[in-house]
Amino acid sequence: MLSDKTLKFGEKLTEITLGIDKFYRSEINSENGMEGLVVVNMGSIPAKMIEDYNEARSMLSELAKEAFTLPEEDRRLYYTQACISLDSFCAYRQNKLESLNSQVGMFLHVNPAPVNESQLNKYYSELSKMLTNMGYTGSLKEQCNKWEEKNTVPADEVKGTMDELMKIAREKTGSILELPENDYYGCKTVTGSAFNARSDYDNRCVEINIDPILTKQSLKHLVCHECYPGHFMQFTLRRLLYERGLAAADGLLSVVNHSSSSTFEGIADAGIEFIDWVDDDDDRVCAILGELKSALGTASSYQMHTLKHSDKEVENWLREHALVGGEGWIKGRIKFIKDEARSALIWSYWRGDQGVFDVWHRVPENDKKRFFDYIYGRLHTVQSMQLFK
Repeated sequence: MLSDKTLKFGEKLTEITLGIDKFYRSEINSENGMEGLVVVNMGSIPAKMIEDYNEARSMLSELAKEAFTLPEEDRRLYYTQACISLDSFCAYRQNKLESLNSQVGMFLHVNPAPVNESQLNKYYSELSKMLTNMGYTGSLKEQCNKWEEKNTVPADEVKGTMDELMKIAREKTGSILELPENDYYGCKTVTGSAFNARSDYDNRCVEINIDPILTKQSLKHLVCHECYPGHFMQFTLRRLLYERGLAAADGLLSVVNHSSSSTFEGIADAGIEFIDWVDDDDDRVCAILGELKSALGTASSYQMHTLKHSDKEVENWLREHALVGGEGWIKGRIKFIKDEARSALIWSYWRGDQGVFDVWHRVPENDKKRFFDYIYGRLHTVQSMQLFK
């Protein structure tokens, strides 16, 4: 349970975060929920009136000092980093944080290095060994093409498959987390999007981009990531616990380019393991391919924004290194990383997985409930996640 001091701190941080978001939206002339700094707001706390970024940075400086006085060890670390993230975003908007590496490090608090060829080769070696043992022949690209073809779900069957998988995932999630009563997620398919899937919490719907090639295993992963026990449950439990006076107000927000972004994605990616739904080697192949694609996102963004490669050069590199997903996946990644306000965010997936799985894999069976309380009941950075003990 959080202290009263920490709960009050969360309200102050929420007000300032919403104030920065409001000012930022006025700058970019956007009312689109997905284009702001705050992309989900489940609360009714008013935004702090902010006249400019200097004023916001001054407020955050004072708040960071207060963070050092909070009684909970993990909250002192988390909230200090949250203040740094928001301050860094303000600095970015003032053209004082121009390099992509600095944005990744200061927004997300993760290692800003993109994946390198040595790391990619480890993924390729692991995939080759697994697919060969499963009976697939040829080059790694040929093996992956055969695996993908065998498991592909046609676009017109994606929604029905997702609906069925959501029923199973919800039931399994109920064994580890409190499920919301009479509150369910639906699914719809979309095209032309920058994302592979998106959790639209306000409308209780997951949107699946059917431009990429999708397999049953990737849809299973997306159900766990976006819905049960992923983003839908993250949002729902934060709201429920806040209403019960057990969680801080800043958990009512989903903020991009933020210290919480990486663990937000890492927890969702770990969802399939949380509910013990990795059934076979096909699921394990899909997991490696998913981590590979997250890693490729970091390198492609680095090439575009740091090395200044052209869109075509980055596309060709992705085409050479990506093993599944087809042209639809490549086009979606390019759309995602071209948005300079989101180009650093692509690191949150790969680095988030590393941060969350590192802790998850050392949690003993008899301590998993306490671990779930720790990660669903409060926001985390990769570093504050490590303080679970």
